[in-house]
Amino acid sequence: MRLNTQIAPVLVPVLVLACAMPVIAGPLPRCVKAVSSKNGNFLVISDALLEPEHGNGARVQQVSLQVFPKENFINAKDRVTSPATYWANWVQWSVVLDSRNSRPVPGCPLSLVTDDGEFLIVLNVHATDSALRIYRRRDHIGDPVRAGPDHGVFIRDITLREIWPADKLAEVQIVTDETQQWFAGGTFEFSTDCRLLLHKTRWGNTVRINLQDGSVSRNWELNLPWHFQ
Repeated sequence: MRLNTQIAPVLVPVLVLACAMPVIAGPLPRCVKAVSSKNGNFLVISDALLEPEHGNGARVQQVSLQVFPKENFINAKDRVTSPATYWANWVQWSVVLDSRNSRPVPGCPLSLVTDDGEFLIVLNVHATDSALRIYRRRDHIGDPVRAGPDHGVFIRDITLREIWPADKLAEVQIVTDETQQWFAGGTFEFSTDCRLLLHKTRWGNTVRINLQDGSVSRNWELNLPWHFQ
């Protein structure tokens, strides 16, 4: 099952972000505001809280990633017959990134969400310590509308060293305007049970990530031709 998310890009104000990697200044990339699961049942909205600085700059204080379920209109009297997709007006669960758990705080995080809405993967553009981060929905007790939004449970950071072949790691030491993101040229897909993430790198190497515990297996070490149905 190829992961084919629907992404809505938007432009954001100029941000001044601190990063430990050497960077050559240039135009900012486009920022993603929303992404849906492949089946269209869940939508992740990204909202950044900015702190103004001198001039036209701003510092990102925190970013929230909120997971909304598709509105299925349980009551027939309210149902709208239309090709449009409608989303519920309550947050099912969310993840907050700030200085306590992310350095730097990503102003424009890229994310993936499983078809069952249980796992959220945040891709780190500046893959210094973490290439991607896994969160899962915390189990609810009672009705989620009354209980309020659930804060996601952090599972694990997956480093680039666990994903890329060792001889390719030197390629991320210096970042320029022309440098590809670590995931560029690769693919992501979830297993049919939404418990595994398969990532194929731009060189054709493949890693399998268990979303429940963050364990990583690499096919070039085990010589396995992995694929998901």
